Amino acid sequence: MRKNLATIAVLGVTGAAAVAGGTVVLAQGGDQPTPRNASVVAAGTSTQKKARAGQPCSLGKFSKYKKFVRTEKAWPNQPGWRASGWGPHSTLQLSKQVQVANTVSGTFGVSVEGISATVGFNVTKTFSTTIAYTAELKKKAHYTLRAGTVHKVYVFNVYEKRGTTRFFTPTAVRCVWDQKPPHYVGTGTAKKFWTLDYRLTKGRKA
Repeated sequence: MRKNLATIAVLGVTGAAAVAGGTVVLAQGGDQPTPRNASVVAAGTSTQKKARAGQPCSLGKFSKYKKFVRTEKAWPNQPGWRASGWGPHSTLQLSKQVQVANTVSGTFGVSVEGISATVGFNVTKTFSTTIAYTAELKKKAHYTLRAGTVHKVYVFNVYEKRGTTRFFTPTAVRCVWDQKPPHYVGTGTAKKFWTLDYRLTKGRKA
């Protein structure tokens, strides 16, 4: 599972450093900003060189391994998403244009584009859809009609490719891969909007 892994996102510098032709990232944990290119940092004095050479550094984080885990429903308590009234011989109706969206959590610094490629859908896409449902109230009781969202929930893993800093000239240091498998960082969650659902319940506590 850990072979042939491609870097999707590269982290930013975690400490102050003069940059010459690229970026070195010290592996100190947590989400980091994403630079655009690979790593070369000017060393400065001999004291700086001694402090930086051989330090752990990051060559980037990436997401991999999508897995479906469950179907999840939510019932918003907002105008247009619910209606209530008394039966019998009456109806409840919902009719409203709404915005629904895919969501993502636990990115650990990986780009939205990278995670979208891993799970197979745009994890921040927003949709416009219509709530439309009519329910007949046949018995003498108080009813509540509610609309809800249905999402398909997926998880994905985040990994980090690591190395150590090495000097290639007296004034430039580079992050070099340590030939070890990528380090597991954490598991994130992506939710894909699937459809709308409706439920009709009796009683005032709905």
